[in-house]
Amino acid sequence: MKKAILVISVSLTLFNLVLGQPFENPDSVKIEKMFDNYFREFIKLNPEEASQLGLSRKSGYDYNRDGLNDLSDGGIKANYNLAKKYLDRLAKIDKAGITRSQRIDATILKWLLGIQLEGEKYVDHRYYIDHLTGVHSQITNLLTEYHTIDGLQDASDYLQRLEKYPLRLKQTMMRINTQEKKGIYPPVYIIDRVKSQMEDFLKVQPDSNLLYLNFKQKLTPIDSVTAERLCKKARQTLKEKIYPAYAEFIQRLKLSSSKADSLAGVWKLPYGEKYYGYCLKLLTTSSLTPEQVYQLGQDEVRSLQEQIRLLLDSLGIRGDKTYGELIREYWALWNNSENRDKFYYPDAPDRNQIILSDYQSLIDSTWKRLPELFSYLPRTKVLVLPVPKFKEAGGLTYYEPASLDGKRKAVFYINMMQPLAKPNMRSLTYHETIPGHHYQIAVQQELTQNRMFKNLWFLAGFGEGWAMYVEDLAKESGWLPDIYSRVAELNSQLFRAVRIVLDAGIHYKKWTKEQAMGYMQDNLGWSSSDEIDRYLVWPGQACSYTLGKLKIMQLREKAKKELGSKFNIKDFHMKVLENGSLPLEILVEVVDDYIKSP
Repeated sequence: MKKAILVISVSLTLFNLVLGQPFENPDSVKIEKMFDNYFREFIKLNPEEASQLGLSRKSGYDYNRDGLNDLSDGGIKANYNLAKKYLDRLAKIDKAGITRSQRIDATILKWLLGIQLEGEKYVDHRYYIDHLTGVHSQITNLLTEYHTIDGLQDASDYLQRLEKYPLRLKQTMMRINTQEKKGIYPPVYIIDRVKSQMEDFLKVQPDSNLLYLNFKQKLTPIDSVTAERLCKKARQTLKEKIYPAYAEFIQRLKLSSSKADSLAGVWKLPYGEKYYGYCLKLLTTSSLTPEQVYQLGQDEVRSLQEQIRLLLDSLGIRGDKTYGELIREYWALWNNSENRDKFYYPDAPDRNQIILSDYQSLIDSTWKRLPELFSYLPRTKVLVLPVPKFKEAGGLTYYEPASLDGKRKAVFYINMMQPLAKPNMRSLTYHETIPGHHYQIAVQQELTQNRMFKNLWFLAGFGEGWAMYVEDLAKESGWLPDIYSRVAELNSQLFRAVRIVLDAGIHYKKWTKEQAMGYMQDNLGWSSSDEIDRYLVWPGQACSYTLGKLKIMQLREKAKKELGSKFNIKDFHMKVLENGSLPLEILVEVVDDYIKSP
């Protein structure tokens, strides 16, 4: 989940310089070369991630631009071997002989490689049948969003990836076979969702298929005669190779569906409780146990509901009712005839454009306020666009970082099928763009000592934690203009706290999907089968938001207390962000050093 405005130079003066800064100590030169070599070897093994980063042909970073990741046993083993090799090399570096920045990045890389290897024993636990990030979604996203076409070679690479798609599907089926031999099945309704998605893919003719239309649209740099020849090849590949491969995969899904159960949590898997603990560590980067996470989530839910009740009380909404009942009464206030236009966009021919324009205006006005709280203003801007049509049904509004080569702009995608009520727009925008995800990622990309390997991971505990932290920061700083936007911000925080209880409830407390839906209804005032399904296939991720936010707030209060009058909020924010995305335990060390420094 990344654009470098800085020009990527292959030479780096043979690694003796990082952006003009000489390294005199041999270990400094050695580790800088190690960072770069790791990145180069990683992208050769994982061309999909390289495309996602947006590495231009002139960047000096070579990878198989017509390739897909190798999901065979050998391909997976190669990635673990790479991690072991560089973990061994890191251990041989004398940390006394490298710079402070290098020590921090070496610690980050060590943590990342270590957690990767810790998960080797769970290599088959992550569901390959997944309606969100399964193979059908991964390759579609790769080709439509990340594979750019600037000339004939790029177009040929796109066609080669189409040719290799059936092999990727076959490799995925082999991994499913391995999983099922170990008794690892996702819930049956997840399998059926994937089957339905893939059946929809086959319902349209090849010349109306998304992959074909996207390819055709991207061929503008190529002359019309050549473009038509390439389009013919794409249609032929879809019809003769990809469609039959999809049909075979669907039959395999039917077999899986016939054997799967409806149990929701990963506790049912072999060593399921330990696997869930690993997922929490991987995705939150904290060391909390499942029980601690569950209890923390419940505490946060109670605290946030009490804060919202006070605001609702000031609006005359009170009584001995569940939180869900009270908040539904509040929403009913929005929907009466007097208030509806105040809270929602009325239907009109230009409604969608007005919504997009209002989001962009909100971003532009927020940009002007950044100097109140931040000392660094990123050069990378962010656009507002509607979610692509093929993604609308998923209901997501999301942020996509810019590519490293600058060709793909940073975009805040708004789902026009389900636009938010007006009071909810501010907190969402702060979270997804500035000073949230866009600000954090843009700062990372533009830092003077950015090292390429750091663009490979989005650490959810840090990244989502930061985005939730700035929602609170906006409230503290007076960026929410009325009681309705303040209720919306607290409800956003509550939603993430409820997610913690749901995630741990499903995967640790053995809740059924129905129990989870009931908890959502009682504690949020609404429930969503889609939300629950997300937690089922992505255990631990939903806990990262609030855990990360609480850690950053805890560190800020510690810095305030110990630094007293010397505390500066802008300095604190830069210290948190200047090293890029960090595991939370390393962030603690960074802030402690900041407090101790003169």
